[in-house]
Amino acid sequence: MNFSAWEYWTDGWREGSLMPNDEGLRRCTCGQFVLTRDLVSIEVLEESDLPFMRDIFDDDLPACIANATSQQIEISARLRYWKHLNHPYRVRYRKHRDAEEAEIRAKWEAEHPDRRNWFAKKFGRSHIEYQRPENSPFTFPAFNPSQEQELNMHRLIAILADRGEAQNGSFALGLVELYRETGQFEEAKGVLRGIEAESDEVLHRLLGKMIDSHTRTPIRYRY
Repeated sequence: MNFSAWEYWTDGWREGSLMPNDEGLRRCTCGQFVLTRDLVSIEVLEESDLPFMRDIFDDDLPACIANATSQQIEISARLRYWKHLNHPYRVRYRKHRDAEEAEIRAKWEAEHPDRRNWFAKKFGRSHIEYQRPENSPFTFPAFNPSQEQELNMHRLIAILADRGEAQNGSFALGLVELYRETGQFEEAKGVLRGIEAESDEVLHRLLGKMIDSHTRTPIRYRY
């Protein structure tokens, strides 16, 4: 599977991903919520009166959580809801980062003016290319999750911890991030310590750094 994307976020969101971010949730025309992994394809018919599956919209997630018929459906719905509720912060994060990087670049360009004459510009060497100065600031807006976000994250933590995800389960790094975003840094550090770094070296290293600095903010990163 190709998980390429324009952006990667520590909560698992992938912007512009070639693979869906919908956690495999679907809703039957009968009203029941299901997971694609639980569906079995028998054959293709040109016409059928059988119910069909449709995608779940973000507005459907509270109902999906409230009416989940299995723990796995609740987990999938809450994971998607977690990312959905973080989306407004992503907008503020991008604007903040773009503004800061523009300011850093403008300062660099002012300190490195192009002093070539017209002949050098046309036939001579090129002007030095911009390089982000070392030790330049890297900041982000404050992350202040709502009560709704906190309740959803704490419920996810309770479910995943009870399932033993701290022992290198499929959602282990997600559990680390949930602990971190709720400010439970010691718990996050304890779970991260038990996860093999080779599972995702980039994210593993970034989470460790954010935990050590007691940062709750969802972070955008790249591979």
